[in-house]
Amino acid sequence: MLISYIKWVLIALFTIFFALITILISLISPKIAALSTVKLWGRLILIISGVKIKLEGIENIKNKPTIVMYNHKSYFDIFSFASFMKYDWRAMMKKELLKIPFFGTAVKIMGHYFVARDGSFSDRREVIKILKKIKNGKIIFIAPEGTRNPNKGLLDFKDGGFFISLKTKVNIVPMIIQGADSIIKKGSWKINSGLIKIKIMPEVDVDKYNKLDNSLEELKKDIRNIFERNI
Repeated sequence: MLISYIKWVLIALFTIFFALITILISLISPKIAALSTVKLWGRLILIISGVKIKLEGIENIKNKPTIVMYNHKSYFDIFSFASFMKYDWRAMMKKELLKIPFFGTAVKIMGHYFVARDGSFSDRREVIKILKKIKNGKIIFIAPEGTRNPNKGLLDFKDGGFFISLKTKVNIVPMIIQGADSIIKKGSWKINSGLIKIKIMPEVDVDKYNKLDNSLEELKKDIRNIFERNI
C-alpha cells in the first residue's frame, strides 16, 4: 500500500501542477490546453501508475462534433482518453468535481459540461446552453450510466446523452473500456498496474432515429446492445 500512497501523492501533485498551467493556457486557448497539458497529465498518471493502454479504432473518432459514449469503470477512464485524444474535446462531468481545488477551476475555464450527481439535467436553461455548444462545438465524452460502475455489466443508461444527440443530430461513437476497474478495486485505494483495453466502435448515425415514434428509447436500446455485445 505504501507504493499506492506514493502514487496518489504524485497524482495529486501532477493534477495541481498541470491544472495551474492549464488555467493559464485556457485563458488564451482551451484547445491548446486540451491537446498539451491535459494530454501530458493523463499520460504521466498512467506511467507512474504502471498502466498501459491498448487502443483499437481511434480512427472512428473524427474531428467534428461527436458524442463519445463510454462505460465508466474508474477514474482511470478519464486519464486514459485524456492521454490519447488528438482532437479538441470536452467531457460531461458531475458538478461536484467543480469543488476540487485547482482541478475544478481548470475544467470550468476549459468549458467542460456539468450535470447533477445522478447524471441528470436539473436546470432547463443549462440544457439549452449545452445543446447550442455541442451542436457547434467539439467532441464530447459522456458516460451514459451516469456514474462509475466498478461492477460487471452495465447500469441503466440515463436519457440525457441520447436526448442531446437526437436534438442536436450529433452522432454517437460507442467506446468500450475493459480493465480499468482492475486498476482500482471498489472500496480500495490501492493502485494496481495493468492493462486497459479501449475499443472505439464505428459511428452511429442518429438522424434515422428522429423518424421513429419512440426515438430516444430505440437509440438507447441500440447503443446499449453495442456495449453488451462487446464487453
